[in-house]
Amino acid sequence: MATGESRYGEGAFLSVPSICKDGRQIALEFTIVPLRNEQGTLTGMVAVMRDVTIRFTELKVLRERLAKVTKDRAGPP
Repeated sequence: MATGESRYGEGAFLSVPSICKDGRQIALEFTIVPLRNEQGTLTGMVAVMRDVTIRFTELKVLRERLAKVTKDRAGPP
């Protein structure tokens, strides 16, 4: 952290599961970008987060449908 370098690459989006205060499970996508002054010295960071639960849920449903179709087309073992 002291170097201001991300393990994931600057501007990379990461997705993580999370739990709201009310107990709901959600999926978050976030990125962290270092802020530097004119001399290149790290002066802070900005984190941007967004709830991508709906997208994750839709992708899960599509993957399940694809798996079923693929299994059905393969026929009996």
